[in-house]
Amino acid sequence: MFEFPIDVTDLSEVPEQYHGLYQPEEEGFTLDPLLAEKLDVSGLLSALEKERGNAQGFEKELKAWQALGPDPETAWADKQKALSAEFTEQFDAIIEAKDVEITRLKELNAEFLITTRATEALLKAGGSVELLMPHIRAAITLVEEEGAPSLRVIDTDGSFREKAEGVPLTVEDLVAEMRSSPVFARAFNPTGSKGSGMDPSGVPVNRATINGQNQWALNARIEDIAAGKVSVSM
Repeated sequence: MFEFPIDVTDLSEVPEQYHGLYQPEEEGFTLDPLLAEKLDVSGLLSALEKERGNAQGFEKELKAWQALGPDPETAWADKQKALSAEFTEQFDAIIEAKDVEITRLKELNAEFLITTRATEALLKAGGSVELLMPHIRAAITLVEEEGAPSLRVIDTDGSFREKAEGVPLTVEDLVAEMRSSPVFARAFNPTGSKGSGMDPSGVPVNRATINGQNQWALNARIEDIAAGKVSVSM
C-alpha cells in the first residue's frame, strides 16, 4: 500500500496514478497540502507522548510521598494522606484520559486503512465508491495478526470468511463477489466499456467534478483524479 510521503525528490518514486497529487517544488515534489494535512498525525502523537511523560512524573511523585511513612505529628500525617490520595486520583484520571485518546487514534487509523484499501479495490474493479463503500465497510474489520494490522472480511455472524480452509477472503475477493451479484452489479462500470470517459456505445460521458474542499471525496477518488476521469473544483 502506498504511504504518500510528504516530499519526494523524484516523481518516479510515486505510482503514476498519484502523480497528480504532487506539486513541483525547487527541490523535488511535495504532496498536496490538503491531503498532507489529513494524513499528518505527528503533532497529535507528540502531544500524547508528552502527556504520558507527565503522567509518569506524577506516578514518581506519588511513590515518593508514599515512601515517607507516618510523621510523628498527627496533623502532618493527615496532610500526607490527603496529598497521597489527591496524587493517586490525578494520576488515575490522566492515565484513563490517555488510554481513551490512544483508543480513539487506533480507531481512526483502522478507519483510514479500511477506507483506503476498499477504495483502491473498488476503483480497480470499476465500482462506485459512493454507493458500495458503506456495504464494504460493514463487512471488513481490522485485526492484529502476529503483531501487524490485517484486514479481514467478516460474515453476518461476525466470523472471518475464508475462500479455502486457512485462506482468508480478501477485500479484492469481496469486491469481485459484489461485481457478480445481481444486487450490486449495477454499481460497477459495464465490462464492455471502450475506455476512460466512454460508455459501452462509445458515447463520451460527462466528466464528474468534486469539490476540492471535500477531503473525503478527494481521498475516495484519488485514482480517478490522477487518471483525468474526475476534475476538482476549488
